[in-house]
Amino acid sequence: MRIQSLLLGAILIFGGLIAQEKTFYLKSGDKVSGTLTAESDSTFTVETSFGTVTINKNDIKPEEAIIYLKTGDKLKGAILSETEEGIRVQAQFGEVHIPKEKIERIDFKSMGAVVRGFQRPGQTEEGRWYYGKERLIDIYFDPTGYTVGDNVLYLSALSWGYGLSDRFQITSKWGGYFWGDLNFRPKYTLLKRGNLQSEHALAIGTHFHMRGLPVKYELKKEKYLFSENNPNDSDERWYRVGESAYVDGEDENSGDEMWMEYFVAYTISNLKKSGQGRVNHTIGATLTTYPGYDPMPRAYYAVHADARRNLKLIFQAFYDPYWASNLEFAENKEISEFDFDFGFIYAYNESLQLGIHFQRPHVAFYYKF
Repeated sequence: MRIQSLLLGAILIFGGLIAQEKTFYLKSGDKVSGTLTAESDSTFTVETSFGTVTINKNDIKPEEAIIYLKTGDKLKGAILSETEEGIRVQAQFGEVHIPKEKIERIDFKSMGAVVRGFQRPGQTEEGRWYYGKERLIDIYFDPTGYTVGDNVLYLSALSWGYGLSDRFQITSKWGGYFWGDLNFRPKYTLLKRGNLQSEHALAIGTHFHMRGLPVKYELKKEKYLFSENNPNDSDERWYRVGESAYVDGEDENSGDEMWMEYFVAYTISNLKKSGQGRVNHTIGATLTTYPGYDPMPRAYYAVHADARRNLKLIFQAFYDPYWASNLEFAENKEISEFDFDFGFIYAYNESLQLGIHFQRPHVAFYYKF
């Protein structure tokens, strides 16, 4: 009885190993997906939605890829086999087995487009692509756990940045230079671990400003130099933190103070089951200190997903008692300390990224060198 139980268990385990979902790309351009039920030295037997088929191994198109290792090495070749532990690659110098925990990134060679006439929306990309064309370092204004990359320079309408290493970057808002705000924002990825299926990154940093005003808002009563002749002295409207509320004059000290912002961000990046792109979750917090004000906190959660290799969809929810939404600006009142943002980032090419989102300033773009 015990032998029979062991035999039955072995059969079930063996059956589970064989009965696995797999997609085959053939040299003819055909794509066949189904449950792998048997394998011989020369063929695969696959149970598909249109019946059982036998695929000759010589008819399968080799899946080529470029594999980037965490050591900085790079291999290019055809993938011979893949398991949970690693990938066996036919490189130019022979077969090599690479453990998955040593792999930084994989770029798969495109398997071609769907045959014309059978194409439907969302089915324009074939094969696997574990990463989109862009890895976000910020969700618009809030940081993620990633940096821009080693020796990469970027320029946007509001800032510029440079990656001194794979884990350390410095960015700056160049617009502030025109009124004397020399500022810089170092960011360091303190922790980065995981594998291709799930990756975790934790970053910390600070933003130092010589002068200027933070992007924080508060409701203030407007002050007039001749208030006895103006009945609207009690009107309230939104002002930047540190900004003068005088209408007929200006506080000479407005924007002359040094101030700081501190931040931490934790990102989890998971590979989609389809093997086409990733879903990324980020939680983070910032703390802004400005002379004369209590520390101003902000906490946020964001998710950004690869809809296409060159398109990311983004949603963010945040708590910030010093943020004023478009509606709050229009009505000059505080509605809620919680708000949200959504939009997309489109990679026009490998260098230029464009985006639109709900919150100000609505349009985003940056160029990477």
